[in-house]
Parts: sequence; structure tokens; C-alpha cells
Amino acid sequence: NMLTPLSWIFDFVKTKTSPRDLAWRLTEVGLNVEQIVTSGKEKILDIEVTPNRPDWLSILGVAREIAAIEDVKIKLPEFREIPKPSASLPIIIKNDFSLCPRYTAVTVSGVSVKPSPKWLQERLKLVGLRSINNLVDITNYVTAELGVPIHIFDYGKFKSETLVVDQAKGGENFTSVDEISYKLPKGAIIIKDNGRVIDLCGIKGGANTGISAETKNIFVHVPIYTPALIRRTSKALNLVSPASYIYERGANAGGTLETLQ
Repeated sequence: NMLTPLSWIFDFVKTKTSPRDLAWRLTEVGLNVEQIVTSGKEKILDIEVTPNRPDWLSILGVAREIAAIEDVKIKLPEFREIPKPSASLPIIIKNDFSLCPRYTAVTVSGVSVKPSPKWLQERLKLVGLRSINNLVDITNYVTAELGVPIHIFDYGKFKSETLVVDQAKGGENFTSVDEISYKLPKGAIIIKDNGRVIDLCGIKGGANTGISAETKNIFVHVPIYTPALIRRTSKALNLVSPASYIYERGANAGGTLETLQ
């Protein structure tokens, strides 16, 4: 289910309709609101999203639906241009487009890992996520808002400037960012650097390239993966993540650049 705080929705669309009536109107068009949760002064719609509408797995997607049924204008987020390169952090991506039809990424130098602002921590809490640090939190925030998963690697931990998108042969060891070890099933989409698995694509990032307090340079990617392969791996490992939940339904391939911006 998708937890959707109305205060976040109202960043993009304004309506005078009461939360209860809005919930009924959304349910009538197929966006089933199971309940309205109250958290302090916040009203949160608990929405059941059907598999054929991955666009509803985002705050902006629900806001678009409200704008349509209320016949009001939507205020889209502001997307800033990505600055021109000012540091040398080279990366070569060897992609298999049958596994990853679109791959968008950027390197960033000179970051500082610290706690997120309180407002961002509070918003993550409203959608059921805990705050970790500013870098991890912003990926979760952007994913919740725009519905396209985003992941950050510690660039300094790469063993090669060349990253290879590939499929697991089966049986490879992989430890995720939350320090859980897995034996990868055959056919799982993975990213390797110098032969080492650093990402269980669309499901979990690797501990070997995860963010730490010492992180200074980062590699941020917003890929689009083949849904059936993500779903197959997720089931084989009995492992569902917020990213895999979106990817196996079909992430918005047209939104990768805006997500990075």
C-alpha cells in the first residue's frame, strides 16, 4: 500500500474537498483508499495501488489523479539543470539494454554525510520510512515523490571505473547495504565492478559500495529495469523492497532525468 500524506499532496494540487470525500472520489476511479490515518495534524491516505498503475506509487502520481478528478491545475516540481562537470570522476557503463532499457547517472564530488533536516525526516516518517542520513534520505524522498527509484554509491569504494550491467550466473555471494547476505539466483540483474557484485539491481544496493560517514564522492544512478526479471528475482529471494515494488510494476522510463535533477 501507498501512504500518501495530504500535506505533501497539497504541494502540487489544491482542493477544498474534505479528506473523506476525496478518498471516496479516488476510490471511485480505481485508486482504492482503504483508510484515512491521522498522525498529529496530518491526514494520510492509505491507498491500495493496482498492479497496472505504477504511476500511483508516488506522491506526484496521486496528485495528478486528484487534479484530474477535481478539474484543477497541478503545480509540478521545479527541476533544475544538472551543472556542467567541475571535477574528474570518470565512469564507464557497459549496459545490456535487454536488462536495463534506460540508464541515467551522474557523479558528484565533495559531499558531506550528516543528518537530514527535520522537515525531511518528518515527511519520510509519514510514508513509513526511517531517516538514515542526508544522502540516503534524499533518495527515499525523491523516490516517494516522483515514483522512480534512485540509488547512491560511494564512488571512492569502486574497484574499477567501468561498471557492468549483467545477469547472475547463480550462487554468487552478495551482502546488501543492510548487512544481509544472499546467494543470488540465476538471472538476477546485477552490476559489477572488476568482477565484484556491487548492486542487486532494482532490489538492494551492496554493502561494499554503500554510503558511510567518510563518503566524499558519490555516483548516483536512476536506471529502468525489465519488470519481469525484477519480479522473478524478488520472488526467488522472497525479498521485496520499495524499489522492487515499483520496478516490477514498471517504473516511468521518461522520468529518470527529472529524478536526477
